[in-house]
Amino acid sequence: MGTWSELSSELSKAIEEVGRSVVTVQADGGRTSSGIILGEQTVVTTARAAASRETIRVWMSSEKPVNATLVGRDSDTDIGLLKLEMKIGPPAVFAEDLKLAVGPLVLAIGRTWRGNLVASAGILSGVMGEWHTFRGKKVEAFIRPDLSLHPGFSGGPLIGADRKVIGMNTAVLRRGSPLAVPYLTIRRIAAALSEKGYVPNPYLGLGLQPVRTPESLKQKLNLTQDVGALVVHLESDGPADKAGLQLGDILLRVEEHNLGERSTASVVFQLTPNKEARVDGIRGGQRFSSTVLVGERPRRQA
Repeated sequence: MGTWSELSSELSKAIEEVGRSVVTVQADGGRTSSGIILGEQTVVTTARAAASRETIRVWMSSEKPVNATLVGRDSDTDIGLLKLEMKIGPPAVFAEDLKLAVGPLVLAIGRTWRGNLVASAGILSGVMGEWHTFRGKKVEAFIRPDLSLHPGFSGGPLIGADRKVIGMNTAVLRRGSPLAVPYLTIRRIAAALSEKGYVPNPYLGLGLQPVRTPESLKQKLNLTQDVGALVVHLESDGPADKAGLQLGDILLRVEEHNLGERSTASVVFQLTPNKEARVDGIRGGQRFSSTVLVGERPRRQA
């Protein structure tokens, strides 16, 4: 009985301690989500919660709402960054060095529309390394907790036994499965949002289609790669066009990434805008290499 009581007490203390850095977020008077205090006057929440550019309010229990402005949002990783008009609580303590395993007890913390703390408990049911969202955007770690994310929990923290924030809870990156976006991803995306207000996506200006490398060509060129990417479209004056790539080229590698091993979108998202990338491929039955100055994908007009 003592052990159970001690565990319950520890859980309550952890929720209360971390909860000082958890806020309620509401945009344009709509549904509320949770958020995590990232810096003195910055809050990270979900991209959906930060969709508004008009009225965003942030509050805690027994606190008056604080106005916030949208710094930027990235739907691909479901991260939104807000700037508060005043300090509302201490920044959360994040777990920067993730050494996770399947099985440990974890807690998801959120706040209701009234600002009350709420929590859900479970275990880590899935832990893997780097993965890519359905649009190809990199997330530094796959963290899947086995717990319930009730309405409003998204944007709040997932914490471990050390009371550090493992990541931000989200229910949209993989349907039917709550995930936690790790701090390394949050830090990287938040830095880009702070600098530009958006996350610049790499852009080559070409259309690719997977194609099998003919066996005769593999033998002739001493290739081990079974699949390449056929260039089926080139944007006029785009990065690939300026680099001299041509329709009909079969691209094998971009930097160190084989195009046959991963989706072309995930490979392109590994590149950095405004930096050069080496491209290796086949043209007219011969190997060739080219250097492309990676561009920044044009943004959709709001």
